[in-house]
Amino acid sequence: MKVEEIRKIWESDDFIDIAVEEYLKLKNSESYSEKYKYETLNDLNKHLYNLKITPDNVVSIFELLKDKNTSSDFFVDGKDLESFSKLAVDNSKVVSDTLNKLFDEGVDLTERIENLVSIISEKTPNYSIDISLIGYLLASYDSTKYPLYKNEIWKNFLGDFGIEEKFENEAEKYIAYSQVCNMLKNFFEEKGYLRTPSILDIQDFMYCVFSRNYKDLVFKISIKYLKRKAEFINELMTDDKFIDYINKLDKEHVRKFYDKYLGSEKVNKIRHMIAEKLLIGKITKKDLEEIKEEVVRSENTDILKPWNNFRILFPFYYERLKKKVEIELQKLKELTLESLKGKLSIEEELESHIVDFYGPQNFGTNHCWFAFFPKKNKTHQKSAQLFVGIYPERIEYGLYIGSEAKSRLQYKKNSEHVEDAELISLSVVTDKFKSVYNDFIKISNEFYQKFLLSTPPPGENEKEVKLNWNKPLEIKNLHFENKGVLLRQISTSLASGKHIILVGPPGTGKSELAKEICENFGVEYEFVTAVSDWSTFDTIGGYKPAADGTLYFDVGIFLKVLKSKYNKNLKWLVIDEINRADIDKAFGPLFSVLAGGKVTLNYKTNSGKNIIIVNEIEEQEEQKEEDEDDNVFIIPKDFRIIGTMNTYDKTSLYELSYAFMRRFAFIYVGIPKNITPNLVESFLYKWEIEDKNINNINLKDGLTEVWNIVNKYRPIGPAIIKDIAKFLSLEGDYTSAVILYVFPQFEGITENKIKQFVHELVSSNIKDFSRNKDVLYSFVSDFFEINLD
Repeated sequence: MKVEEIRKIWESDDFIDIAVEEYLKLKNSESYSEKYKYETLNDLNKHLYNLKITPDNVVSIFELLKDKNTSSDFFVDGKDLESFSKLAVDNSKVVSDTLNKLFDEGVDLTERIENLVSIISEKTPNYSIDISLIGYLLASYDSTKYPLYKNEIWKNFLGDFGIEEKFENEAEKYIAYSQVCNMLKNFFEEKGYLRTPSILDIQDFMYCVFSRNYKDLVFKISIKYLKRKAEFINELMTDDKFIDYINKLDKEHVRKFYDKYLGSEKVNKIRHMIAEKLLIGKITKKDLEEIKEEVVRSENTDILKPWNNFRILFPFYYERLKKKVEIELQKLKELTLESLKGKLSIEEELESHIVDFYGPQNFGTNHCWFAFFPKKNKTHQKSAQLFVGIYPERIEYGLYIGSEAKSRLQYKKNSEHVEDAELISLSVVTDKFKSVYNDFIKISNEFYQKFLLSTPPPGENEKEVKLNWNKPLEIKNLHFENKGVLLRQISTSLASGKHIILVGPPGTGKSELAKEICENFGVEYEFVTAVSDWSTFDTIGGYKPAADGTLYFDVGIFLKVLKSKYNKNLKWLVIDEINRADIDKAFGPLFSVLAGGKVTLNYKTNSGKNIIIVNEIEEQEEQKEEDEDDNVFIIPKDFRIIGTMNTYDKTSLYELSYAFMRRFAFIYVGIPKNITPNLVESFLYKWEIEDKNINNINLKDGLTEVWNIVNKYRPIGPAIIKDIAKFLSLEGDYTSAVILYVFPQFEGITENKIKQFVHELVSSNIKDFSRNKDVLYSFVSDFFEINLD
């Protein structure tokens, strides 16, 4: 992006609006300390404007400039000014002539600055004049036309708007800066920010907003900016609002999406067709649904299971905003860390993690966040976190527990939130961080000592860790009936050399259980979700074109976890929803090697040798030599695959070949048989959700009744109930909660059972269902094509 294009951003975004709003508050507060600039430059302007500079007065002018520069060296580095002053003493005629030309407005400004730089370089080869000194000289002559310049401010400004522009020389840099200040002045006038803004007003705005001298101001601007974006994105979650938004997009922006997704498949093909429609007119919700149906038919598979309309359309809004959001999150992170270090003696080396509005899965969401965690804990999931989250309805900050740490340690988050961004500040956040810092370190250290310290970092220990198969499995924050039986089945199966598949109703925690199993044995793991179009290209690998046009072999998910020249450590593979893949097609060549054989593939690595997959052979020299080559991949003795699948997909189980099935133990992970308010209350406690009265019924009682009704028709686990509980806690709408989280699980249920289910809901003690009967009937009629009248 070029500087000339910056006005387009100001007009299409509200960052400047928010910045001006906060700047004017600062200017009227006791924290503002820039008034002296107006007084000082006014005095200098009165003295220098229309003054004929001569060899006789040039030295006294520099004495005045040094005197007005103040002890803080605000206008310019005092050393630079002193160097130029000495030059005036030794070369008074040359310097006076140069200054007269610099102030001659009948000459182009670029020529004036280049003349000054040239003459100074000629007279003093070892002295290079700084651009901030040029800005001070010009502003001293006329501060209504020429802005003061600070390199830090200009650099931060360019960075804040994602402008990557290089300047040939000092003159070009100052001209561009001056140009932006004048553009801002005009923009201020048009928007009515200030009645008669001057260049000095604009320069002062630039200094306060884009330097780091007013950290609370910069923090508040970024927080308010991101919260407004969260609020707007939340509005776009309604189909009609989002469709109305994209219909108003300019054609130039739409054309970028048309070109970007040209020739794409699946969801990106839908986006291309949407852009194509927008280029010739407008799009309706009916058009969108027809486009989706057309693409699904052409793909011959359900590609839209995780994709709702909001997720499909999200890039149309967010792509041109993404870089700016990342910049603002980065600023918040840096300001917070700097403030925290100023208030605490931080001994731990902290890492950070940022998630923008694309969310962790890149689908799109209405909130963003950043967090700090100790570097030694490797990831934010394996640690406590100092967390700041920006949501549509609140800003939350404080101590969070990473997902993996939370599942294995009995700790709760300790956070606060404000609904109004006016109530948040940098000091409020860092004071909260200071108050929870000891717990943050304690929890992080506990996880590190128990679960990370004994696991050697990748590449540090080439000898494989010998697993203790007799080690008792521990499961925390997951509730299972007959837990002891379940854990014995898992331990025995793995210890006997079997891979395992966890089978059970949706929401029973199978995916989290798979992760905990790996962590209990202290092994790293790769977590992937199977998809229907998997092939050996995904599991084993295949050729890809390099930048130079040559082909290279890119390993798939299976080879990636095996021991090789590039991976020395034991690593397990967790495959979520394993039955959704065509297993024989995706894993066929691996069956024999999983059973103890050796496979040579047709693919060649960079060394020109065919890829070999073998099982580990202890104390065999030949194997050790092969181990050093890039074509040999070894399945360790203690390597395991853990898969998960939902019970209602069990028909897919019989599509798996016997050759595959006999290599796995199938372990059932069920739901609680007796769902009582006490059980639900214990879950709410673990989930950190308050048991409050919602629509005249306690949350635990309402959830108990809903869960028992649902289980008559399609058993579901606690994870889905947790989603319902979170939604109810925020929205208090039982009908919407069931529509969002329960009905998607009813695939394959008969029409009669769905009618019975709806009747039970409407007749239940939860009056929200009977009050919203029409909404419930309408959804079921549209979604399942069932007439309930």
